[in-house]
Parts: sequence; C-alpha cells; structure tokens
Amino acid sequence: MRNLSGIIIPTVTPFDENGEIRFDMLQYNYEQWNKTAVNGFMCLGSNGEFRMLSDDEALEVIRAASSYADPDKCFIAGVGRESLYQTLRFIDRVQAENLPIDYLSVLTPHYFKGLMTDAALVEYYTKIADYSKIPILLYCAPAFSNEVTISAEVVRILADHPNIHGIKDTSKNMMNAYMDAAGGRDDFEIVSGSMSSVFTCMDRGGKGGVVSASNYFPAQCAEVVRLYQEEGREKAWEYYTVLNEVIKKTGARGSVAGVKCTMNLMGLKGGVPRKPVQPISQELEAEMKQALLDAGFIS
Repeated sequence: MRNLSGIIIPTVTPFDENGEIRFDMLQYNYEQWNKTAVNGFMCLGSNGEFRMLSDDEALEVIRAASSYADPDKCFIAGVGRESLYQTLRFIDRVQAENLPIDYLSVLTPHYFKGLMTDAALVEYYTKIADYSKIPILLYCAPAFSNEVTISAEVVRILADHPNIHGIKDTSKNMMNAYMDAAGGRDDFEIVSGSMSSVFTCMDRGGKGGVVSASNYFPAQCAEVVRLYQEEGREKAWEYYTVLNEVIKKTGARGSVAGVKCTMNLMGLKGGVPRKPVQPISQELEAEMKQALLDAGFIS
C-alpha cells in the first residue's frame, strides 16, 4: 500500500461531445501524468464527474485508470454512494476485480442533509471500513455534497479505526480542526483537497494534497511540495504565489469545465464535461489561452 503524500491528481473523466467516455484520451493523460513527480491518482472524485456515471461506467473507468497508472504511484478509487447498501454493493464489484487499488475514497452522503448527524456518519463509515478489504479514505467536500461536513469529532473517532487511513479535506475551513483532532498520527493522514490549503496542511505536519490544478499543472504542483520539503516554506511559497496567479486565470474558472479546458490548452486531453454541465465559452477559453501564453506555459 503506497502512502498518501505529495501531490495526488483527482483525475478527470474525458467525454466527447456525445457524452461518451473516451478511454483513449484517459490513457493518454495517464501516460503524460506518469512521467511527472506526482505521487498518485484519485479516480472518480468530483473532477472525475462520478455523479454523471452509472455504476457500470464507474467500474469500467476504475478498471481502465488503474491499468494506465504507474504501478509505483498511489491509486485511489472513489466508491461513495448515497446509501450504505449501495456503497457496499459497489465495493463488492470493485473488490471482485482484484485491481491495484491502495485506498477507496468515500464522499459523505448528503441528499438528506439534515439527517447526516455525527452518529449517522460514524455508523456509515465504520460499517464501510469493517466491510472493505481495501483501506478507506474519508472524503469531505461540502461544496459538492450539499454542505454536509465531517466534524472534527467524527474524524477523531474514525481515526481509531484500523481500516480508515485518512481524510481528504476539500472544505474551506476544517483543516486546522482536523489536525487538532487527528494530526500527527502514523496511521491516519490528513490530506489537503485544494492548493489553497496545501500549505496549512504541510505546516501542521501533513504531506501534500489531492488538488484539482494538478490535472493540468502536474509537475508544477508537485514542485510546490518538493520545494517545501527540501528547500523550505519560503521558497515553496514564492513558487506557489506565481503559479497560483495562473491557476486563478485558467483552471480555477468554471469548475470541472475550466479544468478540462485548461488541460486541452496544455496539450492534454480533458475532453468536455457531460451535460447538463456546459463547456467553457469561446470567450473565456480565449482568456485562459492568453493567460497561459503570457505565463510561458504554451507558445
């Protein structure tokens, strides 16, 4: 089992204009990502548009992506569903494939927001971790889950489970609370879910993040972590500050559509989002392209 450190790419799922999954494009992306210093991949998170896929499609994407990924890099598969029953049944299907998966990522259930109490989430994740043969990674992403947030107390409780190995935090303000609850342990990793919180994570002893921008700037995002670890926070912050200005003008605009557009401009194969999500407008794409030209990322 490879560790949750460095930069992990929350990989996109490329679609064509008809909404078909383009596995040739997915393979091309992995071939390029494998050449960089990223530590691994998270397949079927929010950037993977997993809510847009049937279970059959999701399994096919996990199967393909895990075969494309460098076997020396960490591989995480997203398996969370709205009910415990659905999640366990999908885990059954994934485990039956005997794929080289290090962790299963499980997003919070959220349709019945008011009923997702601490007790409900503790039971949900405990039963999943008891059942799964593959280690579990908690996934907190309030912006994509009706603002349902895993509390610090839930993290403190679940960190003691031997088959729950960490949490991906894509909230706006929970990193320090999670670190207070479970930071510093050898058996539980708190991983940033965005470049904006990577420094907070590493300042508190964390080792990196699963960050959207690494889809289109994989080497550059990995360099931020390398600089922090080898040359110090100041050098890393200087590099990140310049990089982040480009991110804000490109992939950070338009959610997954912006990520895919920036990938396409960078020579990768993001494809387009699955409808009803709309692709980036021609006007915004032109602005993104100019930002990449001005920064010297493309010519």
